[in-house]
Amino acid sequence: MKTKLILFALLISFAAMFAQDKAKLQKADESGFIEVDKLPALVSPLKPEYPQLAKLAGIQGTVYLKLLIDKKGNVEKAKVEQGVKDMLDESALNAAKKAKFTPATMNDKPVKVWVILPVAFKLGVEREDEDVSKKVESGEKGEPGINEFVKVEKLPEMVEGSTPVYPKEAKEKGIEGKVYVKVLVDKEGNPKKAIVIRSDAEIFNQSAVDAAMKSKFTPAVNKGEKIAVWVVLPYRFSLSGKEPKGSFEDFKTIDEAKKEMQAITYFSDNPEARKKIGSGPSIKAVKVENDISFGDECIIYKFTKNDKSGYGFFGRKGSRVYKYIGDSLEEIKKYVDDLKKEAN
Repeated sequence: MKTKLILFALLISFAAMFAQDKAKLQKADESGFIEVDKLPALVSPLKPEYPQLAKLAGIQGTVYLKLLIDKKGNVEKAKVEQGVKDMLDESALNAAKKAKFTPATMNDKPVKVWVILPVAFKLGVEREDEDVSKKVESGEKGEPGINEFVKVEKLPEMVEGSTPVYPKEAKEKGIEGKVYVKVLVDKEGNPKKAIVIRSDAEIFNQSAVDAAMKSKFTPAVNKGEKIAVWVVLPYRFSLSGKEPKGSFEDFKTIDEAKKEMQAITYFSDNPEARKKIGSGPSIKAVKVENDISFGDECIIYKFTKNDKSGYGFFGRKGSRVYKYIGDSLEEIKKYVDDLKKEAN
């Protein structure tokens, strides 16, 4: 697939160069390929909007779109063939749907064909992007960059939290979700910056950031000195007011779901790795041997912090990953049994 994508990208990028040569493009009904004399070409450069949240989070990459170009050069259909992140994929799609092409031709007659169009999002291309990238990735003077590993002996602990305001529109529409905010905690324990790194619904982002900026922490300490570090805060927006114990996430491919399971195992088994992302390094995680089975793969951990403990179930069925936190193995078993009943 990757080779095919690169091939199509080259065909589009060098359309003018190969205008006199024959080329093959996918038919409109996607049943096969059609030989054309002239490839579609963009009439004007595509200028997708680079989402501000993606800039701040340092997200970049190339989105490969599959477009059906009609006989007039208009985009009849558009879909993501290989994406990066939802926010970038959506921005690329919105820009492509408004694009105008010269139509493909065969024997001097316009024909309808599918093409692959790469849309690149790269930080540092424009001056504005450059400034944002430097501030977030490298950090301002005396501050760590958002992805910079900082060695600490004691991580910040929240001493004052703030409950995010549930947006009225989200309540009215019954929208729920979770937002992960990465916060820069300074040497005094005050939040200095807050950046959304993952969100189920954009409508919650500002509320989560506002709550994070109202929090108060004990400062991080290394070698007896207070230092600034980034930590991750999760905010759940639930209409019931309760934190659900079980959830699942659908991935685009089975391979992506497998990687999620591998990441869960890696971070659960490596407290030092959790330190790098400021996520629960003080929690002890031990893999539990048991006779519980589910889907294509599953794993159970016992998590302990101070005198409190709980069990975490993580299972994969196809491209869906399930997660559940319970007080006991019996509770985990009941949850898995219920999942199996639902499947039947």
